[in-house]
Amino acid sequence: MPQPPVFPDFPLDPLTLSGVAVLSAQALYHAGRWFLGDRAQKERAAEGFEQVILSGVLFGLALLLVSLSIWGLDVFMATAGVKPPPDGAVAALNRTKGWWDFAGNVQAALGIAGGTYRAYMGAAQSILAGYAGAVAVTGMLPWTSAISMAVMNGLAYVATAATTVLISAAVYAVAAVLAKAWPALLPVGAVLVTYERTRFLGAWLLAVSVVAPVVLAAGADALRSLVNPAALLALAVALGPTAALIDAMPLIEAMVLLGLIGLTLGVLTYAASRLFDHAGASLSLE
Repeated sequence: MPQPPVFPDFPLDPLTLSGVAVLSAQALYHAGRWFLGDRAQKERAAEGFEQVILSGVLFGLALLLVSLSIWGLDVFMATAGVKPPPDGAVAALNRTKGWWDFAGNVQAALGIAGGTYRAYMGAAQSILAGYAGAVAVTGMLPWTSAISMAVMNGLAYVATAATTVLISAAVYAVAAVLAKAWPALLPVGAVLVTYERTRFLGAWLLAVSVVAPVVLAAGADALRSLVNPAALLALAVALGPTAALIDAMPLIEAMVLLGLIGLTLGVLTYAASRLFDHAGASLSLE
């Protein structure tokens, strides 16, 4: 008895599902205006159907830019001879085999990146706890208060750098969690950017959705490759200025790298927002 053909099962991923839902809602809204409105409403609905098409084009353009950014990152790393960690965020991005697992792998990469940033948060918190403990313990007795002041003043730069790392890593960890909403932000931004009144907001939503996942993933891997979180934890037990001077270099490097990640994220997001804003200005119908 012949067996029925077996077709590959490609479930709707979050990206496809959100795109279809948002664009369908936009199309249904204009369809309702077409069937229920007068002649003027029908004309406006016809323009609205054009906006649905334009939204779909911008949605596809945003996806193309995400794919190109991942490809460009791979080319740069291959040219520079940089090997990403096999269990890192960039490796998760490169596991994509087709459309059906693209969004899932970006989500996985953001999860790995968020975990990396949380590790640096924990290391910075331990450094600050060790610093505060050293100051408190040596300041408990009157004849050791001078040591407490020496530790406080001598390691003040360590506390400043650790505070900067703690705040920056916390911001990026939260950003990685929020960036997981990019499958929903992409189609919403593509719809908003075709309207004059919401073009600016839509351009920023598209820009953040395109730039943030790749930059956060690549930044987490670069930070992990250049500065091991375990090297930062050694500072938590450093009570003398000499030991801190030697061991504080990884902390300072982490602070600088986290600053570069933020700078890159801001510059690329602004550039992408201007691109989508100009596209929306030329395509908007209101």
